[in-house]
Amino acid sequence: MISSQALHLGMFMLPWSLLILLSGLVGVWFIGKYFKQRYQWDDSAWQCYKDSLWTAIWVGLLAARVVFVLINADLYLAHPVDILKIQDKGFNLYAGIIAGSGWFIWKNHLLKVPVLVSSFLLFITIQFVGINLLNHWNAQQHYPDLAFNDLKLQPQSLTQFMGKPTVVNLWASWCPPCHREMPVLYQAQQDYPDVQFVMLNQGETPEAIVSYLHRYQLNFNNVLFDPYGEMPQHMNMYGLPSTLFFNAQGQLVERHLGELSQAMLKQYLQKITHPSNQ
Repeated sequence: MISSQALHLGMFMLPWSLLILLSGLVGVWFIGKYFKQRYQWDDSAWQCYKDSLWTAIWVGLLAARVVFVLINADLYLAHPVDILKIQDKGFNLYAGIIAGSGWFIWKNHLLKVPVLVSSFLLFITIQFVGINLLNHWNAQQHYPDLAFNDLKLQPQSLTQFMGKPTVVNLWASWCPPCHREMPVLYQAQQDYPDVQFVMLNQGETPEAIVSYLHRYQLNFNNVLFDPYGEMPQHMNMYGLPSTLFFNAQGQLVERHLGELSQAMLKQYLQKITHPSNQ
């Protein structure tokens, strides 16, 4: 099954971002294979090329994470354990590409310039095209024409939130990562008064929702419930928690599957509140 977040193969989920990265690496591998035959590399040169290709992944990922953490140092220093939570997807793309490419070029500096230039350009092209296709896919999606009851059992249409940047969080009280990110979202609601936060519960009764929110003193402005999972089906978001980020025009800008950290949420909010920074 194909969703906007990943390719689903049975119980396995392959995020598109990972598939784009792997596609770039496979492309570079084939470029190397071509030049190996053309220039008749010896076994040691080819082995170095292959090894540096895979080690460049780890160098790039490490650099991407470190730079992202440094950019958001104030948030991570307040909760140092979040630095290790790489599942928040907090990576700086440009830092990762620069570091990984630099490592690869340095390890293969004895090869001919056309080899390195071709490898680099192919990788960058695949990343650029893949990322832009994903962004275009998201840009075609807007608020779905759906309505959900609030805690007073009054129907509320999602389209009513158009006009201001909006975050729609899909959650359930029995979901541990949902519970962990609740304080992050609640604090953001207070820090970003110009952003609407819609907490769309999945499959629970109003009584269970009220009890949970009261127990943890979470006073969200907009709490709705989706008893039949219509929203994740419509938006192809499978798994909890899931978060959708819409700009003021009702256009989907970003989506996040999994627990949100403060730093990652801040980055998403900047995209929907300051479109020129995207």
